[in-house]
This record gives sequence, structure tokens and C-alpha cells, in this order.
Amino acid sequence: MTEISNNQVRLTGLSVSRTQPILLVDCDSLTVEGRPADLHVCGESPEWEHGWRNVIFASGCSREALLQAFSDVLLGWADDRRQEGRERPLLQRSAGKWVFGDEQKRIVQDRVCFDLQTPPRESGRILWVYANPYIDLLAGPYGLEILDSICRESGFVTKLTNPFTEFLDPMRGLQELVDRFQPQMIGISFRNMDDALIIHSLDGDPESVDTLEMFPEVRRVAEALRGFRGPVFIGGAAFGMSPEQFLDALQLEYGIYGAADPAISQLCEAWTSDVLGADPGDHGKFRELWSQLPSALWREGGAVRRNDAARTRVLTQTPRIKRTWAFSYKNVRDYLPEPVRGAQGCPLACSYCVESVNRMRMSFRSVEQVVDEIEFSLRRYGIRVFHIADSEANVPMDRLTGLAKEIVRRNLHHEILWTAYLNARPFEAAAIPLLVESGLYRFKFAFDHFDDRVLQSYHKNFREKDLEAILDAFEPYIGHIQLYAGILLGGPGEDESTLAYAMQRMKEHAKRGFTFYYNVGVRIYPGTPFGKQFLENPDASGYYGPGKSDGGLSALIYSAPEAPRVLAARLEERFQDTPRVFRMNKEKTTGIGYEAYRQYLVAWNAWLDGRWQEAYATLDGIEQLEQLREGVALQRLLRMKLRQTVPTNLLGGGSR
Repeated sequence: MTEISNNQVRLTGLSVSRTQPILLVDCDSLTVEGRPADLHVCGESPEWEHGWRNVIFASGCSREALLQAFSDVLLGWADDRRQEGRERPLLQRSAGKWVFGDEQKRIVQDRVCFDLQTPPRESGRILWVYANPYIDLLAGPYGLEILDSICRESGFVTKLTNPFTEFLDPMRGLQELVDRFQPQMIGISFRNMDDALIIHSLDGDPESVDTLEMFPEVRRVAEALRGFRGPVFIGGAAFGMSPEQFLDALQLEYGIYGAADPAISQLCEAWTSDVLGADPGDHGKFRELWSQLPSALWREGGAVRRNDAARTRVLTQTPRIKRTWAFSYKNVRDYLPEPVRGAQGCPLACSYCVESVNRMRMSFRSVEQVVDEIEFSLRRYGIRVFHIADSEANVPMDRLTGLAKEIVRRNLHHEILWTAYLNARPFEAAAIPLLVESGLYRFKFAFDHFDDRVLQSYHKNFREKDLEAILDAFEPYIGHIQLYAGILLGGPGEDESTLAYAMQRMKEHAKRGFTFYYNVGVRIYPGTPFGKQFLENPDASGYYGPGKSDGGLSALIYSAPEAPRVLAARLEERFQDTPRVFRMNKEKTTGIGYEAYRQYLVAWNAWLDGRWQEAYATLDGIEQLEQLREGVALQRLLRMKLRQTVPTNLLGGGSR
């Protein structure tokens, strides 16, 4: 007999050993909370189940019900509280066998690889919150995925969420998730301050800007977690610009600036069961531990204290990164690039860039480890397009060529494509054939300008002659690869003569077949050289946006010789007959609107989680849905909806 009640499992005459990824306990009789049952699957909640996670208790249940329970566990749907809108069965019968669809197999492989290899060993419980409402250019939480892998390997029970793409009411959904998951601590990723797009429309107040700010939404996340009594800490690229200022603005107690890997690794190594006692509001031991971490900030005696940031080191992250399925599956279907990290930091010191805050602090992974992750992601997830997520992948150049050589050596260049951000110096034209052979299909350069005076103001380490050499070297490859050159017009140092010269050169090179994307004005971020320049003379002309009154926490733009919207209209007219010159602008949310596109993403997440009816109902509430062009992912979802029947498997691969 097995009795499951409140916070314990009572077994009679049975010794249970956790030696298998999934454990089936065959009971003479089964009672759950005082009621007879034939099946109980232990999932992530309530809290007592963690020691029994991935265990199925069964007593006289049917073969179909048992198979269904196994599929629940393998797909990560082991929560016994059935969610409204989730239909069954998840398996389908084919040639007398119960099978998963092709994409379901990917999910199962993911679970087996990361969650089911060994019995759970709970060191601590952490919820990662990806506080990124920037959805126009959808990107997965790669930094958090790395930190999550560190915690998982140390025995932590983890969960990762982006409330903006998972819940129609993001803050309520986040609070309910905290109540369900019951974490001991919560980590927030503050990655983007804004969408970096200054003018979305040529219509509007000439003195205003259209930049979509992220900080107010991050503040809402912090406020929604105010009732959580355990430690809440924050980090991310945006947070690291001005960490003390953001910590105060968000009213949080703990933060990490710069690279978070060393701090989280040390936190996991030093974690003991008594770091947080019976009272989750008692942070005494946790604060003592936190104060010893590299790059840590914390409040003490009414002030914010900080430790030194981690210095140059070799990155040793595992190549077995657990990808966030809602993003990765979508990218696999639409052939969009997934990030892979090769290095952190940047030795350059561009005046506008947040990486200048961490200048000269480079940390590298070995080329072999980078390609290990590429190969793992290819085999495990079916990912075939990658983005090397370094500030400048060719600094130094031999790392870029070394990566290409290793990809070719492993014969992966026939299976993958990849792209990277590249700097004009050092770039070796002789390496282009090797890079193209290895699958580097999109070369993304930040040219920024063509006038040496502006390049000097931007503190670039190259001049126009270097750009000319690059374009000459790539001209024979036009039509075989993509070369994207980004241009920043209207930044500090711009005047009528420099602007006219840049426009002339862009038009001339576009006639040769090259493509340019330009932004109007330059976003001034806290902590950067341009940010410090603003603080020294905040009343100077050329600054626009609400950030003028709060030191750049809100959108602060520099634009010359005219206001951003006026300059954008002028440039639009100037380039109207130049098809290969584009203004950076909103992409996916144009026409449908931000909120409608966000609702589509909520539907997408619900569909991936098996809650089809909820996904369809959410789609029904999007009036402008027909204006959205979202590739294979949306088309698949709409086809399922139009059938008015629930699919027999989750994601496809079966009969139609």
C-alpha cells in the first residue's frame, strides 16, 4: 500500500531505490490525500514532491494511462494538477505502437539529457526571471541559460521564465508562478534598456523620440516580487552600466555587475542547507555569503557596497547548454540564428558602447569548447544556424579563423551556417575564403561612419581607408554571402559636412552591391564615455528624450545637425532611390502593434506547453492577426486552429 498525503509518502512493505531516471512504483493500493487512486505522477509541486520527482505511483491503472503518465514525465508535464485547456492523449498510435512526433522527440531528448539522468539532488531552488519585454527582435535568454546550467550541475532545482511572453497578465502570472514553484531565491536578468531604435515613424513631435524603454517594465517586475521574502538579485548587461543607480531605483538588496558566471559558480559551491533558514526573510547568512562573491553588490548600513569584478580568465562553461524551447524550436523551424558564446568583454573603447564599461577585461573559451557547443546544439536540438555572441568575434583575428578551421575539421560546415559581429580592424581579407567555406554566411560590421572625424569622435580603432579595403575585398563575393554594414548618423561630432560625406559614400558603395543599415542619432547610455560627457555638460545642445532629466536612465538621444525625427525624414528622402540603404526600424510589431504581437507569443508558449485551447483563445483575441507575418511557427499554429480539432500530438510529425 502507498499513501500520499500533505508532505510525505508512506510506503508499506516496499523499499524504493532511486537508481533510474524515471521510477515506476507498482502499489497494491494507492491513496492520495485520503482518496483512492490508480495513478499519481510526482512533478515539481507541491514542495514535498521534490525528492520524488519523476516518480509514477500506479495501482491497477490501464496500460494507456500508464503510457500517458510516462509521456507526461518525458515531456516535462508531470504536474498532477491538470491544466485547463490541455487535451489528451499526447501519444499517438502508429503501426500498433505508441510513438512521439518528431518535435516531441526533441523535447524528450532534452528532458532525458538534462533532467532525468540521475535522481534529483536538491541543493537549493532558484527562479530565473528574464525581464526582457523587447519582443520585436525575439531572442532567447542565453546568458541565463548559461547560469542555469551552472546551477543545475550543482544540484539546484531551477526554473526560467519570461513573464512578458508567457502570461497575458505578466505580473500576475509571475506572482502565481512564484507561489507554485516556491523558490528560495530569485535572479532577474536586466539585459536591454531599450530597443535602440530612435525613430519608428516620421510622423510626430519633431523634438520627441520613439525609443521603446525597458526599464519601466523591469521596475514592474521588481515591484511584483516585493512580497517575496527570500533574496532577489539582479544582473545583466543593462544593469552593469550603472549598478548602484539601478539597485536604488529598483529598491533591491543584491546585484551582480559584469560577468556573473564566477559569482554564481562560487554561490553554488558555497551553498549549504542552512544559508536560508526556516524564516526566508532572515538573510544574515545569505548576505555574508553574497558579500564574498566577485562582482557582487549588496546593501549594508544604508549604503551599497561592491566587490571587484572578475578579471580576465578562461571561460569553462559546459557545452551542454539547456536551451529555452519556446525560442529554440521557433528558430529551428524558421532558420534563425541561435547564440553561442566564444568570449566576454571587449578591448575596444567605442564612446557609445556599454562594453566600454568593461574595457580590457576579456575572457575566452577555447575554440574547441565553442564548436563543442555548436555540435551539441546541432545534434540535440537540430539547430543549424548560429550567431557567435561575442562583442567582436575577430578580436583577435586568429580566434575567428581558428573557429572556422575547427568547424571545417569536424566536417560541420556541410550542416551549419553561422554569423558574427566583426570589427573593421583587425580583419584579414585573406581569411575570407576560409570563413565562407566554414559556413559564415553573414558578415556583420559596425562601420558607423565614413568620415574620419566622426570615427574619431566615436573612438573607433579604424578609419575610412580600412573600410574601403574591406569593401574591395568582399566585392567578388557579392551574391554569395551577406555583408551588413551598420551606420550611426547624427552622433556627437556630426555636422553638415560629415553627414553629406557619409550619405555620398553610402550611395556610392550601395551601387556596388553593398547593403547599409543606418540609425538616426546615438543612444547615450549611463557609464559610457558619451554618457559621462553628457553628465559633464547636460545643458549642451543636441540631446533629446526624457533621459535629459534622469541622467540617461530613460531614453537619452544625441542627434545633430537636427532633431532625430527631422533628420530621419531628410535621410529617408535622400535614400529613397537607393534600394540597398535602410533605416533601422521596427520589424515584426509594425502594423500589428506591440501588445498584439506579445499576445501571439503568449499563445505560442501555451501551444508548446500543450495548452492548445488556451493558445487558440488567445489568438482569437488578436484583431490584427492577419497582418502578422511570422514564418513557419505562426502558420503551423494557425493551421491547427483552423481545423477546430485538437492535434493528436503536440508539435507535429504524425498523421494529419
